[in-house]
Amino acid sequence: MEYLMAEQRTLDRLLGAKIGQYHLERFVEENYFSPTYLAQAEGKPAQYLVRLLPEPTDLRERRREEYLTNFQYKAGQLAALQHPYLMPIVDYGIYRGIPYLVSPFISMRSLRTRLDKNGPMDTLTAGRYLDQICIALEYAHQQGVIHEGLSIDCISFKLDGQVLITQTGLMRLLEPYWENRQTSLRYLVGEGSAPEQLLGRPVGAFTDVYALGAVLYHMLTGSPVFSGSTLEEISHQHLYASIPPLSHWRGDFPSGLYNILARAMAKNPTQRFSQPGGLANAYHHIVDPNNRTRVPFVVGSAAHVSHRDAPSLPGKVRITEFPNADFEVVKQAQVKQSVPQTPFPVYAPSFTDEVVVNSEPSVPAVSAAQSPSSSQKEERRIHLQRLLGKKSNRGRMQMIMIGTVALILLLLIGSIGVTLIAHQGAAATHLAGQVTFFDNQDRLPWTTDSLSMTLQRLKAPQSGYQYDAWLINNDSEQVIALGELTETNQQYSLHYLSAGTNGHAGSNLLSPGDKVEVTLEQGTPKQPVGNVVFSGTFPVKSFAHVTHLLVGFPDTPQQVGMLVGLLEQTRLLDIQTSYLQGLVKNQSADQTRCVAQSMLNIIEGMHGANYRPVGAECVPQLIVGGDGFGLAGNGFLAGTAEHATLAISQSDATPAMHQHAALMEVAITNMKSWVATLDQEALHLRNNPTDLSQVDEMTQLADTIYRGIDTNNNGQVDPVAGEAGALTAFQQGELMATLTLFPNV
Repeated sequence: MEYLMAEQRTLDRLLGAKIGQYHLERFVEENYFSPTYLAQAEGKPAQYLVRLLPEPTDLRERRREEYLTNFQYKAGQLAALQHPYLMPIVDYGIYRGIPYLVSPFISMRSLRTRLDKNGPMDTLTAGRYLDQICIALEYAHQQGVIHEGLSIDCISFKLDGQVLITQTGLMRLLEPYWENRQTSLRYLVGEGSAPEQLLGRPVGAFTDVYALGAVLYHMLTGSPVFSGSTLEEISHQHLYASIPPLSHWRGDFPSGLYNILARAMAKNPTQRFSQPGGLANAYHHIVDPNNRTRVPFVVGSAAHVSHRDAPSLPGKVRITEFPNADFEVVKQAQVKQSVPQTPFPVYAPSFTDEVVVNSEPSVPAVSAAQSPSSSQKEERRIHLQRLLGKKSNRGRMQMIMIGTVALILLLLIGSIGVTLIAHQGAAATHLAGQVTFFDNQDRLPWTTDSLSMTLQRLKAPQSGYQYDAWLINNDSEQVIALGELTETNQQYSLHYLSAGTNGHAGSNLLSPGDKVEVTLEQGTPKQPVGNVVFSGTFPVKSFAHVTHLLVGFPDTPQQVGMLVGLLEQTRLLDIQTSYLQGLVKNQSADQTRCVAQSMLNIIEGMHGANYRPVGAECVPQLIVGGDGFGLAGNGFLAGTAEHATLAISQSDATPAMHQHAALMEVAITNMKSWVATLDQEALHLRNNPTDLSQVDEMTQLADTIYRGIDTNNNGQVDPVAGEAGALTAFQQGELMATLTLFPNV
């Protein structure tokens, strides 16, 4: 087969050419025989990446037309994917027979570059990126798209530290090239090539789980799970070899982690995690079991997207399959949403995938067995079988020899080798920093006037130097000096409290700045003048809605933030019921009616059906009536939910926003139910002021709405159904503002 790219044009000669509205300015890379160019669109200042797909020139006219029509349909599916962790397709087309895809040019660094430069990741850093990758894959699967080519080369990091996955669904656009043997090898054999892909069997979400396991192995060890001098050798290992023990690379991995990876990369798709989120849940259960802030993925029992036939290597190759293999094709299953359909479209607490906690056992490879298939599929497999089968005996002998030599070396080196491996792994731990914001609860009103900053394993500065932190506004050039970081056990930290007077809060730290920097300074500088070692910038679009929650919003009374108003009004409601409890002894019907009306006004606001101005006779006796905005209806509860949803729906929303918006939604759901009940009880009390039988229940309910309740007696109020109240919602809102700091490289 001949290719248009190779036969008619060289990569360099395409420079300066115009493809559609895009002028190709610079060659960027070539993979899957499809070159990518940096391009400029007519009349637009932005730059784009244009990927040109090769066109088989020996296709018959009818089949060629079918291929181009199919390309338009599949490219449209990919262009419909809109997720902050997926590289978007903004345009596509066919220019003089050349199919092309267009993506925006985004400054980023590939995962391969990151690993080559900094070495393997520590387990927590890898887990953070694993969650982001899983979020993107689960979204794509719900849209009916499988990546089919996930590797460290198509995972990158944007400047804000967020993951960006490229080449999603690209394999499906290259089907015409799988009929050529050498081309098929290059397309199909990669770091995460699942056995079903190599054998031409149906693929699904489980195929991406296999590749994700390979990516995670590479992230943790700095090396691919399988390697070889030829593509055939790598294919053979994907089909038959167990994954190498993690202890070959480092000795500090937690027990049970190997089994998680082995399950993800099981040869039999039915033995893998049902979806990427299941792998992420099991991973975090092993490496960070006490983390109460991460929200697990919801995992269904049959969460596969509809399966498709995978390409296989055609021609004259034959694979020697094991006689008693157990490789069953997973039957087609209905798509099951892994994300609950709530105002917060992220995860909800659940953990349904079984976790294996044994340390690295001997996990035998599950081999491939013959299953009934069409003659076309059988013909496809014959080629790969022969190609790999003839090398199998030599490969086994090589593996035996290597294993023998390795055993001798281990016996000679002994504990020294283990020590060196552990030391090397520890030295490669990734640097990271984080800033969390909170309010000083000793001061009113509730204002996010404090922050805490931590930097992990930062190198100690030279004598006479120190690390200082700054909150910076790039537009106004205002700078707030946060102070000097102090070191404890290789961790640098800083706690800052904005100045306040007479028990009142200081300024809200979420409003004056849009960037945090850590610099290396001498003396006591008033402005940052030294080298920037860490920095983080608030995401513009999503953070605007976070400030609507915590700083201010123009439609609320006194223009307070939605969460601030929610907290103030629930506290006022709690005070009213405390006053009400004191009236039980006095048996004053008028005062009881006043308190009940005040509670109704706080709950329903001025637009509520039961709102009435509190009479003058009530004012001297109690704190009255609320600010008129209300909690229920279109009040603070609905406003909080709306702006949290707006925040996480933005393209630059951070993982912290997604996680803590989900937990906030749990609290909001609790409060809506409790507030509705208290509203009915207050209405009954207003109409029947001598019936005080429900006062104790109302008092407890109002306190629960404000503070939450510890139903499981574990000593704290958790962000779970039946426990979380307004204080928890406010705390989760502040955690949405968590800012990650990254080293300046």
